[in-house]
Amino acid sequence: MELTNRILKIMENSGLTPSEFADKIEVQRSAISHITSGRNKPSLDFLIKIKQAFPEIDTDWLIFGIEKEEVPAEISSENQTISENPSSFPTLLDLFEPQQTNIPEQAETKHIKETQAVEKSREDENLPSTQVKEPIAVSSNLSSRKIVNTILLYNDGTFEEFVPSV
Repeated sequence: MELTNRILKIMENSGLTPSEFADKIEVQRSAISHITSGRNKPSLDFLIKIKQAFPEIDTDWLIFGIEKEEVPAEISSENQTISENPSSFPTLLDLFEPQQTNIPEQAETKHIKETQAVEKSREDENLPSTQVKEPIAVSSNLSSRKIVNTILLYNDGTFEEFVPSV
């Protein structure tokens, strides 16, 4: 059944004239005329307004013309499982393995790797590696720490120091 015919069937079953139907779904009366005559196709907004005014109407039937009994068994049983237990439906986060790591250890490892990379780049440029500080242990209380100094090291051996104003 065509979408226009389903809309006409809703009007017929509800006992509403096209004008009353337009008022009920809060659209202009001319919109009903244009859709029922085939001049225009209903927009998504139009279909949403029908669904809001008639919540008992099945959305799949309204949009696609699919009756409940027309749904293939494998799709129906899958949807039934999901609707019975929505938590069993995977979310985007479920697609990735959870990471159970210690944040301070990650930060320390990252700091060590960054320091090693700087040392390597200095070695590659024959610059003295004594200018690079050794990595320090990262405190486990990260939320109470504040940045007091930032140093940017460039591959030409120069650096910039930034001290935030407090």
